[in-house]
Formats: sequence, structure tokens, C-alpha cells
Amino acid sequence: MFRDESTKVIQKAHAQWGVQGPPSDSSEASGSSPPSISPSGTSGRSRTSIAESTGSSSPVSSEESRLAAPRVPLEITTTSVDRAVQFYLEHYVIGLPDEAKSGYELQQHRWVFAPTTRQVMAAVGLAGLSNIAGDKDTMLMARQQYGIALRDTAMALQNFQHHDVDITLRAVVMLGMFEIVRGDDQPTKGAQTHIMGGAALMRSVLPFFQSSPDGLRGLVQICYSMVATVMCSVQQLSPEPNVMIPTEPVPSMAQGILPPAFFDWIHLGSSTAVPEDVPAVQLIAIIARFVQLAALIRSRLLKDGRSETLDILKQALEIERELDEWETRQQDPWLFREERVGGNFFPPDAVFEGCYHVYTDMWTARVWTNYRFARILVNQLLVEAIERFPTTAPSLLSADQQRRSLDVIRRVARDTLVSTPTHYRHPRLERRHRELVEKTSGGAEIGAVQIPTLLFQLKVAAAAPGVPHSYYVWAREMLRTVFADTGMLQARRLGDILEKARPASPPAFIKLEDL
Repeated sequence: MFRDESTKVIQKAHAQWGVQGPPSDSSEASGSSPPSISPSGTSGRSRTSIAESTGSSSPVSSEESRLAAPRVPLEITTTSVDRAVQFYLEHYVIGLPDEAKSGYELQQHRWVFAPTTRQVMAAVGLAGLSNIAGDKDTMLMARQQYGIALRDTAMALQNFQHHDVDITLRAVVMLGMFEIVRGDDQPTKGAQTHIMGGAALMRSVLPFFQSSPDGLRGLVQICYSMVATVMCSVQQLSPEPNVMIPTEPVPSMAQGILPPAFFDWIHLGSSTAVPEDVPAVQLIAIIARFVQLAALIRSRLLKDGRSETLDILKQALEIERELDEWETRQQDPWLFREERVGGNFFPPDAVFEGCYHVYTDMWTARVWTNYRFARILVNQLLVEAIERFPTTAPSLLSADQQRRSLDVIRRVARDTLVSTPTHYRHPRLERRHRELVEKTSGGAEIGAVQIPTLLFQLKVAAAAPGVPHSYYVWAREMLRTVFADTGMLQARRLGDILEKARPASPPAFIKLEDL
């Protein structure tokens, strides 16, 4: 899969640049040297930059030292790849859940210095910097690094037994992140390719994790990324991205929305999950059915009074019942609590209403966020059906059901906003703030992996029917902040889609130029 993708990308790049042969293996293009980056203090974040001491520490004789030329300041000698790697580490790693809290801590991680992951870090960093600055030349460099990273990942997979599993998996996840950051016409399609590759890779190494739940959790977590990415794609590719029952169908969406292997992975999870992981496996099966149903609805024009419409509403109502029962069944360690700090302790744009969640670990926190977007959307579907199908809907959906659905939407949408600091560290959060909101840890593995899903969930919560306007404003500004902070074009695109859901209003509190 990666060989095919690599070939296409590199051939396309060569056609654009007029280059013959493979991409250059120069030090700047290949990035074979370890990152040599100094503290910049310019990122606007409260995360610590990478320490300059990550360079070589090999001993030097006194004679060599005497003859050596004076050291040139690092800020002058750093390449564009160095700066891109630094941007990636400061904005996609340091301070995020279960990641290093400072540049010094990064020196303990082998993946930071691995050539393959360095290529992808450079690609993502260049893409983010390009989006923020609107610089097309930088994006061309990002594509070049991406092509090299695809080639190197393919080589690593060909000789997988000789490579570090953790490094290779991180590289695969970061390749998917590049698609989201770059934000082409169909960014989620490219991301899906890499998510599938990551899941297949995780499945192939699962026997090595039989004595630990980590292997299965990794596979199930990738499955959650898949359903969220597919659902986001279903909405983005529709002329009506903020509704569940469109008036303009997209027939192509009925075909193969989730790959057959996906359901094999779910079956594997169901048969091998330890008791504490059963809720996660049960939920992914329910959400997968909902995503397929949502794609089916997008592919055709439903009409009032038709048996097909009635059948689809029955399926939606059954999924809502199963999601409700899933939530009701949960007990420790799946329960979470909400905490609140009064007054103006937290920046209001970073922590919704001064509230945040505390979970057992990041594994359960991520499962809950996926539950929320599915619960909101299925109830939005029911609310829209009551209005759109006055003949068909009353036999299944009463006025009480409409009120229940609106109540569920408001409650779960609020939980989505309150849970945001668990997954994303807003640039305005200082150490005293983070000491409170960072009470959830463990199980994240890669901190940035949840951010693309979080972006979609914020859009879903803010565009849902019946939510207060303050939810819309807060989520919209959070999407703008994520784009200004990371350069993730998907954040801006989802923000643009969200703007279509409600009339624009002045930002309540954020000034992006202060970031």
C-alpha cells in the first residue's frame, strides 16, 4: 500500500518540478542528520523548545578543539528542515497528552532521531508553516519531504523485522497527519489510506502483544480514528455538510464506505478483549453501523411516506437506543468526572465555562469523545426526520422523542466542549492551568493523534440543532486557534463549514494576533 502511494506522490512531484530520477538525498532533503535545534521562544506556546544539546556529543581532542573554526550561531546554520522539525515538535508533540513536557525530555526518545520519522516531522512541519504563512514554495518542500518519507516507510515495511515497531507505527500515523495538515481537496481520503496501513501493521504485530492489552487497544484506537475520519469525509464531501438528511444526494457514498478488513478487526477485538476493554469494542461496532447508515442516507433522496424512509428511521432509533444503553452501563474505570474552577482562573477561550473532565486514562477519554460525536449526530438525524417526514416519522418518533433528542444533543455537545483541554493544550494555558487540566494521563501513546478527530467533534457539537449560540462561538474560535497554532488546514476548513451553519457574529474573546 505504501509503495503504491509513494510512487504516485513522487511521480507527481517530479512532473511539477521537472526532476528526473529519485528525489535528492542531500542532507537537507533527506534529513539524515539528527535534529539540531535551539530554543527559539517564538512559538507563542508555553511549551519548552527543544534543547540545543541534542547534537553530537562525541569526544574532541584538545588539538582538534584548537584547530576547529569558531562555531557559527545555530540560528544562522539551521536549515528549513531543521526549522520544520522544531515547529512539529513544539506544536504537535511537546505538552500534548503522554508526550514530553520539554525539549530535554525528547532526548530520551529514539523516534525523535530516527531518519524515517524525521522526514515525516519535516513534512508536517513544513506543511503547517506553509498554511500559516500562505507560502506555496514551502508546501512544495513539504510534498518533497512527504515523498521521501513514503519511500523510507515502504523500505522499513519491507524489512519490518529489522525495524523498531514503535518508530514505524509513529511514522505511519504521522503520514496520515500530513494529509490532514496539508488539507487537499479530499484530505480525509489520504488520511484513510494511512490509517488503514497503520491498522494492518498493528494487526500483523498483534501476536507480540498477547500478554498486554496495549496491542489490541492500539488496533481499536486506529479503528476509532477510521470511523471519525470517514464520518468527517461523508459530511465534507456533501453539498450540505451540516445536516444529516440532505436534499442533494451523493450516490457514490453508498459504495464501500468502510473496508471489509475493518470488520475483521472489530471481530478480533470482540473475541480477544479483556473485560475492561469490552466497552470500547462494543461501542466501535455501534458507531461503525451508524457511519454506514449515515453514508447510505447521503447517497439517496429520502421521501416522506416511503417504506425505505421508515426502515432507515427504525435503524437510527435502534442505534440511539444502543448508545443510550452503552452510556448507562458504564461504571469504573469508564466513569469520568467534571471539575470546575470558578472566577477567571482559566482563559475563557481555552477552558469552556471553567470546566474540564478527569478520566481514568487517555484511552477511555478518547473512546468517550467518539461516543459523543456519534450520539449527537444520530439524535440530530432523528430531530431532522421529525421535521422532514411528517407522515412517516410520527409512527416512530413522538414529540417526547424530539425533546429527548434535543436534551441529549445539548448535554453531549457541552461535554464535547468541556473535554477539549484533555486532548489539546491551548496556547494560552500556563503551567498553573495545565497542572489542573492534565490530571488524565496514560494510554495516548501519540498525543496529536486525537486532534483531527477533536476538530470534527467540535464542528459537530457547534452545528447541532438546539445548542446555545455560546457553544457555536466557543467551538468556532477553538478551530481558528488550532489553525493559527498548528497550521492544520483541516481546522480552517471545518471552521468554514461551521460558519455556514449559523450567522456570523463577532468573536467573543480571542485575538489571534496575540497567539
